[in-house]
Amino acid sequence: MNQHIIRIAVLVAALAIGICLFACKRADNAHEKITIAIAATPQTGLVQITLARGYYREEGLEAVTLRHPDGKRALDDLLAGKADFATVAETPVMFAILKGKKIFVIATIQTSSLAYAIVARRDMGILTFEDLRGKRVGASLGSSTHFFLDAMLVTHGIARKDIKVVDLKANEIPDALAHGDIDAGSTFTPYINFTQRKLGSQVIIFRDKDFYRYNMVVVATQDFTRKNPEKVRKLLHALVRAEVFVRDNPEEARKMVAGFCGIEPDIVRDIWRDAKLDVTLDQSLVLALEDESLWAIKNGLTKAARVTNYLDYIYFDGLKSVKPEAVRILR
Repeated sequence: MNQHIIRIAVLVAALAIGICLFACKRADNAHEKITIAIAATPQTGLVQITLARGYYREEGLEAVTLRHPDGKRALDDLLAGKADFATVAETPVMFAILKGKKIFVIATIQTSSLAYAIVARRDMGILTFEDLRGKRVGASLGSSTHFFLDAMLVTHGIARKDIKVVDLKANEIPDALAHGDIDAGSTFTPYINFTQRKLGSQVIIFRDKDFYRYNMVVVATQDFTRKNPEKVRKLLHALVRAEVFVRDNPEEARKMVAGFCGIEPDIVRDIWRDAKLDVTLDQSLVLALEDESLWAIKNGLTKAARVTNYLDYIYFDGLKSVKPEAVRILR
């Protein structure tokens, strides 16, 4: 009799374990998987906080991230089919669209007027911007640092032929300057901060907040977006929750982003001082894409002959469904 009771107890326990495993499996399956290629810099702070706070999972998404030091390489993952979403500044998006890539901008997640700068070495005789003539200047061609460099050159009346542009990724600029491979570089935070720490008083920084405001955006292919509007909506809702968290808990948010990026919270604080961490679709994004298209066409950087209609490359329905007041683009 006792053995019979034991056998029943064992069967009941096994059944309970089986039910538990089945339920857990079903719970896992309830989370739809997405892959996000992300620039691991403070400019993508809302995405990082959404991960840290578990907002994706609470929205029913299981997010896998592919980390990169800049957005251009994150966009490459998207275009190669390795990611569903990517975070990137608007300039590589513009180039991709002019090449015929079918992309949707889902939202802007951060803007700033002071994130970009030309960093240069004083000991190479660079004390004013005009001293860049004849110098080797690093920039990532086809990126926002390339556009920023050309805009600064035009503003100061320097022709591009008067400098030697060296094609370098943004994260390569600090070491290239330190090793003397270049005399100056066009880059963005936190790589500006890293350069300052490497070279100290040898560094001189040239900024101008009046002519360029970058847009960090979230993008997806048009095919994916049309097939997965609910995933897009859930991702955007999670990002809006992160926006609220940053506003209500700025110090904790900075620590989260610093940990994700492997930098000090003070650097994040300095970068965010001028930045706006808002989930938006603003008219300024369209104007930036159009201005940069004219620059690319004029300088022979694209085979396109005219500016495209960027309204065809912005997905409005997602943000309208979760934060309608943030959609401020004329149509």
